[in-house]
Amino acid sequence: MTMTDLSDERAAKRAAIRKARNSTKPTVPADQVLALLDADLARIQAAIDALPTPRPTD
Repeated sequence: MTMTDLSDERAAKRAAIRKARNSTKPTVPADQVLALLDADLARIQAAIDALPTPRPTD
């Protein structure tokens, strides 16, 4: 995945959030929103887990 993909994905999510805020009837079911958030959380956790373990600074 390249940085452009992340920027495009972020822009699409922001546009969807803006559209949802301006709408009185949600276009995306709640379970689908939760699935997207779970996927994002899993990706973030995987990135955190991939970070190197800090060394003690004694």
